[in-house]
Amino acid sequence: MLVNLNDPNSVELGKRYAEIRGIPSENIIELRLPNVGYVARHLMMRELERLKTSSNYGRLAGFALAFDRPYRVDANQSITSTISQGISTMRWQGSCNPTVANPDAGKGPGAVLTTKPAMMLTAGGSLAESVALAERGRAADRHTQTGQIVFLKTEDMARSRPREASMARAQRTLGGQIEIALTEQREPWGNLMGLQTGLATVPSLNEFQFLPGAYADHLTSNGGVIDGKNSQMPATEWIKAGATASFGTVREPCNFPSKFPDPTRVLSNYLGGDTILEAYWKSVSMTTEGLFIGEPLSRPFPVLDATFADRRLVLRANRQTEAFVKRQSRKAPPRSIERQVQLGFFWVETGTPEWIADIEIRPPLKLGEVLATIDLPQDEVNRRSLGVLVRK
Repeated sequence: MLVNLNDPNSVELGKRYAEIRGIPSENIIELRLPNVGYVARHLMMRELERLKTSSNYGRLAGFALAFDRPYRVDANQSITSTISQGISTMRWQGSCNPTVANPDAGKGPGAVLTTKPAMMLTAGGSLAESVALAERGRAADRHTQTGQIVFLKTEDMARSRPREASMARAQRTLGGQIEIALTEQREPWGNLMGLQTGLATVPSLNEFQFLPGAYADHLTSNGGVIDGKNSQMPATEWIKAGATASFGTVREPCNFPSKFPDPTRVLSNYLGGDTILEAYWKSVSMTTEGLFIGEPLSRPFPVLDATFADRRLVLRANRQTEAFVKRQSRKAPPRSIERQVQLGFFWVETGTPEWIADIEIRPPLKLGEVLATIDLPQDEVNRRSLGVLVRK
């Protein structure tokens, strides 16, 4: 997690988020950024050097930025892109520039990333609203409602049409896993786990009811200009309305679909057990101008359920488990045992994984079936963070 020492609210938000997510102090990196919307390149280079030379940098997989300013570097690049991929060296020529390719774009659930993605932990308003966002993300991990996904087509063809093919593909290929509506009906939608559309501004946001862990975004030119200094709705309005993550661009990108979250990729990876940061990051092919906003660790669709009871870790199959095993088995080498997956379990809160046990699972599986029970000699297991790694 990154905090800005020049912003007292950032320091306090970092403290609160560390408590909510159990982030150890060695995983909190302090920067000194100007408390303004845009940061100059030379100042950002200094802070990137501070970040990359910190003792724990190499072991961190991604970043929560516990501040809302700066959100842009110079005139062209988002702060989340800069933290993840460094300052862009491309030559900008007006608007509509193709930008640097995201090497992680299109990867599937659980894929190893080559970058360290970042998400700005902000609700675009008060400290209390940002803390509430963090708490929504944590609540999503234990939320049992599946919810629904709404892909809202509009008469704004420049903003709506670029993603409609992917929306239809998501409905066709993923509709068996979650309820998906591809519609032009602007009615009060509730029970939402995701909503994507294309409009410059989205009216009546108070009519949308989001579940913990929900994502929402609108394809428009300046959704990532979160200080409100333009006529288009900032992406943070989705967060204020109850969403847990969103996305917007910080400059005129033109309506290249590769610069915005691909609906099929986001949903496929989220349903496959990725965090919202991973799912969103892998859905955007060109991330340079894109600002990722929300609680990055939200994971409402874990590949299995884990509970602690009497110092034992009990692992049960959920709605995603069998689909996960099938996906992994397709990656297995020839002559391997079909549809069998070995998972390793680790404590991960120190930054260095501490192995617990390995288990093997294979379908058919029943919902709620106990897959394994692992004795845990450690004290205070409820305060520890559990990680899962595919062994084979």
